[in-house]
Amino acid sequence: MIQHIVLFNLKAEVESSDRDWLFGQIQGLSTISSVRRLAIGKLLEPSEDWYKTRLSTEYEWVLSIEFDDEAGLYTYQKHPDHVTVAGEIRKRATGTKIVDFVSVD
Repeated sequence: MIQHIVLFNLKAEVESSDRDWLFGQIQGLSTISSVRRLAIGKLLEPSEDWYKTRLSTEYEWVLSIEFDDEAGLYTYQKHPDHVTVAGEIRKRATGTKIVDFVSVD
């Protein structure tokens, strides 16, 4: 399995309605045939003070997508819907970091 992770922050001028629209577009990417799981998350605001120092706070948002294999990742990357939505993300995001992990069996 490949886990594709996109860490990002939204620009300050992005309003909540625009964010909601963007996240809806991102959720729509789950219909691409090679996507096995797609989730958008927000950075945890820990209720325990001792845990706060353990977390990196560099990024506020994450997009996590799972694929069966590398070929599935590349199918997704080249899909026209992904290309369009990725462009919309780039318009609204700052400090983006992308990492891909392969499951160790």
